[in-house]
Formats: sequence, structure tokens, C-alpha cells
Amino acid sequence: MRKKKNQYVALSQLEEVKIGYARVSSIDDRQKLGLAVQLEALKDCQIIFSEKQSGSNDQRLELIKGTNFAKELADCGKKVSFCVYKMDRLSRKTSTLLRLVEDLKEHQIEFVSVKENIDTSTPTGILMYQLLGIFAEFELNNIRQRTREGLEQARKNGVVLGKPPVSKKKQREIIRLYS
Repeated sequence: MRKKKNQYVALSQLEEVKIGYARVSSIDDRQKLGLAVQLEALKDCQIIFSEKQSGSNDQRLELIKGTNFAKELADCGKKVSFCVYKMDRLSRKTSTLLRLVEDLKEHQIEFVSVKENIDTSTPTGILMYQLLGIFAEFELNNIRQRTREGLEQARKNGVVLGKPPVSKKKQREIIRLYS
């Protein structure tokens, strides 16, 4: 969780609160840049929850914290917006995406996708977020299939996957040290 720099006003004193959520699947150089892009796009948010997790994982700690915090603020009468850079950052599964956005809507929390400029208060906005959710899940399934095919081809080519086995000499040394 990141609080915005130079934040002097307590969130409890604000009438409107923007909560941001950023997610990357891994932290390599490319993903670090992706996270930086997301954080820049969410710079108007008073608080940002971010994490390194797969979009197919429904039990993401920072996402749960962020949505729960948004609900708490909304229950106190605040106008709350829950913001993401792109919809696939929220989830790569259509069912999860629909459930999350509906849950936010039930608590009168506005869902904002910065990149897609989606307004879920209109029928067209709802249709767009549903379609984008379907495409995000489609892309996840394509990634999984390409990974499986790549691993299968590597095995066929004789590539040994995983950690190399411990040599017999090293095994004997380990046993000697523990004896």
C-alpha cells in the first residue's frame, strides 16, 4: 500500500476518496516499468494498493485490503472511487471481474478504469467492462496454452526442466555432515 507523497489531509476528512489498485504478475525489468506506468496513471488517488500477483489468483491480499477499505469508507458516507489502470489489472477472469465490479456497485463505489475510460453507471459502460473482461480471460487462457506447448516442446527437445539433481558426491557429503 502506498500513500501519496505530501498527503496532509486525513482520508476521514475528505468527502470524496479515490483508491487505486495496481498489479503486476512478476517483478522483472519490464514489469517494473509496467508498475511505474500504472502508479503514474493512478497519481490522483489518495491511496494506492499494489502487489505482485497473477491476475488469475482471486485471493490477492492487497486487492482484498483495497476493496474492503473502499467499502468501509463508503459505509461511512464517503463518495468512493476504486481505480485501476486497465481492467485486466483487476482480474483476468470474467466471473471474478463481474463479481468484483458488482460488489463495488452494491456499496455505491464507482469503478474507474483509467485506460479504457469506462463508466459502469451506464448500460454501454457495463457492456464494455463485460466485453473487456471476456477478452482478458481469453488472453490468460492463450498465455497458459502457449506456456504448456512451450514446456512440452522443450521436453521433446530433451531439455531437462527444473532444478538439476544433487550429485551422489554432494549427497554423501550432506549425509556425512548430518551424521
